[in-house]
Amino acid sequence: MAFLLMACQKEIAVKDLTKNVTVSNEANSPLQSHSISFTSDYPVKPGEVPPFSFTKTLYPDARVRTIRMLSRKNPIHPAFRKEAVELIGTFTYSANTGPDKAYYPHLANLKGTSEVWEYYRTPSGQGARRSILKKPVDLYFQLTRAGYCGTIVDGNYPALILFIGYAPDNHTIYEIDLKSYDQDSLGITRTIWPIIDEYNNILRFEFPYNTVDSYYRIEYDYSVLTGVKNYNYIPSQNLISQEYSLLEVMQWLPQSYHQRKSAGGSFKVNGQWVTQDQVYKNFQFDSNGNLRSLTYGDNVLQKTTWHVQP
Repeated sequence: MAFLLMACQKEIAVKDLTKNVTVSNEANSPLQSHSISFTSDYPVKPGEVPPFSFTKTLYPDARVRTIRMLSRKNPIHPAFRKEAVELIGTFTYSANTGPDKAYYPHLANLKGTSEVWEYYRTPSGQGARRSILKKPVDLYFQLTRAGYCGTIVDGNYPALILFIGYAPDNHTIYEIDLKSYDQDSLGITRTIWPIIDEYNNILRFEFPYNTVDSYYRIEYDYSVLTGVKNYNYIPSQNLISQEYSLLEVMQWLPQSYHQRKSAGGSFKVNGQWVTQDQVYKNFQFDSNGNLRSLTYGDNVLQKTTWHVQP
């Protein structure tokens, strides 16, 4: 499978929506609400990684106070270990007084732990899990006026670990830079260019130099505009990075202009590509326009519980 190097992506032009559609420019505007939990009706199987889930508690102003997020570390395939990452932490917020305050007026800090769990069966057949790695989390987020994340700095290094570049409309992502560090390196950067459609919805993420080992893509129902509705989907779960998945859960990334029809990931196993897709259907919304539930193509219910400000 070929991956084209989109050298022109950094020169992306902001495209106008066509076909007489009108949508909101902000992810949650004008709704004053926020999701606090996401659960799935997928059964928990002994020795298997549980379904993705998260729970958030809120401050009185509806900003997220605490989070617990459980997501897959590896794709679902016999070649990969059955592991999940559990992120638990508390957010605090402040005004940005640094040199980037004009573009990023808001700061958030997450302190907590990240723990990798391996799931397995005991000799008697019972399901169990064991901790593989537990480490402290100290992440600093710079947020735009629209509430989108621009940078994440790991306070344990400290070092920049993720950068998201936005087009002049401040709503379209044109570049994602992921940085990784080890004892012998000052940082290795991988740049990902989102490929967008004519409406500025992200279709897929492309890596340079054909070095990608996994990728993530989304299809849309162009007959249904998101407008001011508030959607909450299962994130990409490490196919981009764990930190990017956290931003998806926090809703600190722009929402698409159209409703999702499906999402899928592809990854390499022994040099061969394996693809896993999921279809979305039966969208149900509450009276405030928040996505309350949907079902997958296999008719398994995914539920979101919302907190609505009085």
